[in-house]
Amino acid sequence: MRVLVAGGGIAALEVLAGLRALAGGRVESTLLAPERSFSYRPLSTAVPFSFRKERTRALDELADGLGATFVRDGLAQVDETRGRVLTNTGDFLSYDALVLAVGARVISPRRGMTWRRGREGTSELTRLLRELEDGTARSVAFVVPPRAAWPIDAYELALVASRAARRGHAGAKVSILTAETTPLEAFGSRAGEVVSAELTRAGVELVTGIEVSVPDARQEAGRDAFSSAVARLSHRAHPQESHDELLLHLRPGGSVAVDRALFLSGVHGPALAGSAHDRSGFIPVDEHARVPGQGGVYAVGDVTALSLKHSTLASGQGTAAAEAIAAAAGADVDPEPWSPTLYGILMSPPHFSGALGSPWLDDGEPVTHCLWWPPGHVAGRHLAPYLASLDPGVRPGLDWHPNGVHVAVPVGHYADTAFPAPSAPTEDAVRQDARTRQLMAVRRAGQEGQRLERELGRRLEAFEHQEREVIEKLRAAGYLRES
Repeated sequence: MRVLVAGGGIAALEVLAGLRALAGGRVESTLLAPERSFSYRPLSTAVPFSFRKERTRALDELADGLGATFVRDGLAQVDETRGRVLTNTGDFLSYDALVLAVGARVISPRRGMTWRRGREGTSELTRLLRELEDGTARSVAFVVPPRAAWPIDAYELALVASRAARRGHAGAKVSILTAETTPLEAFGSRAGEVVSAELTRAGVELVTGIEVSVPDARQEAGRDAFSSAVARLSHRAHPQESHDELLLHLRPGGSVAVDRALFLSGVHGPALAGSAHDRSGFIPVDEHARVPGQGGVYAVGDVTALSLKHSTLASGQGTAAAEAIAAAAGADVDPEPWSPTLYGILMSPPHFSGALGSPWLDDGEPVTHCLWWPPGHVAGRHLAPYLASLDPGVRPGLDWHPNGVHVAVPVGHYADTAFPAPSAPTEDAVRQDARTRQLMAVRRAGQEGQRLERELGRRLEAFEHQEREVIEKLRAAGYLRES
């Protein structure tokens, strides 16, 4: 059975790891992904969630170790009637079973204001904490938009920021503005009560049931041209005394001015051509990760219509899909349904990895308040042991856990109308799409060739410069004479 897995994240790799363990030589797997590498944070028994533990591994190496062929390209269209997909570069890949694991589309209000985990997020948080401590920023809002993929991040960040605010001399104000009707609404009333009490102790203001938007950058955060000019001139004249505030629009009604704002990402589905999806582009699936009405098509991970996005949910769907496909390939497997329940612990009392009262670690990096346990990113019945065999920093299990509120979250689906997969595209339409993407591929190849040509030119100049230096040194030492 030819199995094509589109995507390069945890869900996709869990499918491949499961197929290798359950189906063996009964399947011929291909991994299709535009990325070169897979980034992950290890699941560790001793280290809380930390920015410093992110690792990467090449996708082609992972795919090879899982018995799959790697194709570096993106998915453009599903042609279910012909059992094939069209890639971004215009190629066709055939399949008997297709697994869609391409993730969700991130919605960012404005560059530089959206929270992202990893190196970029660490740098942004470091700058923010320093500004709160030195008084450059006197107010900061952490914003949870509708359909936030993982709302807990805003609460963790706000609790860390409150430490920096207390250490500063400006009495900075830290707020959470959330579209949720109650804090951590998706995690149940008990979780909301615990986190509300913790926010109160930390002095963090909480505003619920509010949607926040950012004015167009050309409007200078809601100011008219004259006010904007005055603000800029005042800032130049008194850089330590003036604060160029950002005006956030609130719905329903009103606005609020803050010095800094950091938004969690909202998400939408990719609305894949040729696949069933809802109004927001997410794909509905059944208990075995099958896409209803599409034979041989599965969807796993953030591309599905779950209202929370988490690695354990994604890997659970990946395991279910692998079992269903292995059974269809003739393996002796009894497929089990995946569980739409997210299990974890809301930590209480709070756990900080830094010194008491400090927002910094010993090496100068920002601390991270771990509110949710387990904190690791690597998950998957088959993937975690495989990665552990390659990377000693990964431990496929938890030997201990902190105290807190045990949470079992039944994760629902977005309440959007689902649309069936469109009818099969005509041969002319598919050919036209292929030609368009081939032209795009040619253009990208030309741009890559120009880039390589410039790089070779720079290297040649550097070599010639080094050559001249060597000649001058040899001549100065008397090894060369003028002809």
